[in-house]
Amino acid sequence: MPQSQSDTAKKPVTAGLRAKYAVPSVEKAFAVIELFASHNRGYTLSEVSRILKLPISTTSSLLYTMQNCGYLQRGDKGQFYLSMKIVIQADRVAGQLRPREIAQPELVKLTGATGLTSVLAVLDGDKLAWIEKIDGAGHIQLAAQVGKRMYMHHTSTGKAILAHLPDEKVEAIIKSAGLPPATKNTITSAPVLMKELARVRAQGYAIDDQETGIGMRGIAAPVFDHNAKLVGSVGVGGPVFEMDGNLKSLIASVKECAREVSAKLGYHESTVMETYQSA
Repeated sequence: MPQSQSDTAKKPVTAGLRAKYAVPSVEKAFAVIELFASHNRGYTLSEVSRILKLPISTTSSLLYTMQNCGYLQRGDKGQFYLSMKIVIQADRVAGQLRPREIAQPELVKLTGATGLTSVLAVLDGDKLAWIEKIDGAGHIQLAAQVGKRMYMHHTSTGKAILAHLPDEKVEAIIKSAGLPPATKNTITSAPVLMKELARVRAQGYAIDDQETGIGMRGIAAPVFDHNAKLVGSVGVGGPVFEMDGNLKSLIASVKECAREVSAKLGYHESTVMETYQSA
C-alpha cells in the first residue's frame, strides 16, 4: 500500500526516539543473556568479554550484577550459567502469548496490503480450522468461516502445516481423514502429497491452486513459537483472476506476515548478538 506523506515523516522521529532513549548497559546485558541462551554451556568472564568485545571491567560488572539478581549462577570452575529464574520468567511470558491475538493485527496488515482475505489456521485433530479471518475487499469471499473444520490437503494453510509435521503424523492424518477430492485439482495420492509437502518445506510456502474450489487460489506459510514449535499457518485466498500477475509479491507478503507473527511469538534471530559480534 502507498504510504502517506505524514506516515513517512513519522518514521525518522520514531527511530530517533529509539536511539535517544536506548541504554547501552541494558543492550549489553541482553547481549549477555542471548549469548548464554544460544548454546547449552557456560562461559567464563574472559570468554564473554572476548566474544562480545567488551572490556573486562564492563563484563565483570554485568555478570556479577546479573548473578546478584538471580539470572546467572556461577559454577565451581568459574563459568557462568543461566539460572532457572530466567526460564521461569520466559515460561510466564510464553503462557501469556495468544497466537490469535498476536496474529490479528498482522492479518489486518496483510489484507490491507493485498486486498485478499487472510486467515490464521491451526491443526484440529486430523482436520484444519481457521481461528481468525480478515475479509478482503473483493466481491468474491472465501466460503469457510472461523471454526469450520476442513481437510488439510485441500488448502494452502493445511499443506503449510502438514509440511512441518513429522512424517508419521502426516501418515496418521491421511489414514484417519483420507484424501477425498474437492475438485479435479485436489491431490488424492499419498506419495504425490508427500512430494508436494517436501516442495513446500523447501520453498517456505504452500499454494492451493484451485484444489479447494475451482477459480479460487490460496497461499500460506507456517508460523512457529519461541520453542520453534509449529503453531499453525497464515495465508491469503481469493479468486484466481485477482491473484494472477502478482503471485510473487503475494507470496512475499504472506511469508513476511508469517515471519512477523512467528517473531512476536518469540521465534526470531538475535539482533543484539549480531550487533556486538560485527562491531
